[in-house]
Amino acid sequence: MRHGMLILSLCFLLPACIHLPFFQQSFRPVHATPEEAAQVEFPLAPPTEGRLVVRGRMGAAIQLAMDDFLPRGIKPHSGATPVEVCLYQRESYDVFAAPGPEGMVFVEIVLAPDACKMNGPVLDMGATYAIDVKGWRILAVKPG
Repeated sequence: MRHGMLILSLCFLLPACIHLPFFQQSFRPVHATPEEAAQVEFPLAPPTEGRLVVRGRMGAAIQLAMDDFLPRGIKPHSGATPVEVCLYQRESYDVFAAPGPEGMVFVEIVLAPDACKMNGPVLDMGATYAIDVKGWRILAVKPG
């Protein structure tokens, strides 16, 4: 009986343990095969046309907001419609970022106007984040 209670207790407690930081794996992007990588030819200098400069803190703030808004690796539910699948794609969203008061960046994430081919107006498909770029935390989120 004691062993049964111990096993039952572990069954309830262990799933919660996967949320502890030391059990979580960090995100690592997928790399092409060495053969595919060998096919890439880098220019002597990156093209200037279409080039964007996103400064370090701004880029990190955007990444933090996007990781909260649409976590990496999240998948649509089974049986999702094509529109629902589209809404789970990061490239379906435009991001605007601007410096705020000292140590803060505002990041707005909105559904791109030409994304997901939805009928009618889209409401609440985004959010605005206030990011603390000194402590790297989300201060507040205002739904779209």
